[in-house]
Amino acid sequence: MAKAKNESIKLDKKKISRPGVHAKSKTSTLKESKNYKKSYKGQGR
Repeated sequence: MAKAKNESIKLDKKKISRPGVHAKSKTSTLKESKNYKKSYKGQGR
């Protein structure tokens, strides 16, 4: 027989603290930022 799934218990994801790290990504969408990277680097975009 198949094992019964227990869906009533749901684990909450805790916020992971990353001390010293301020940005989650290495690029930025702000044109003024030093880490600015165009999302699409192609003709007409």
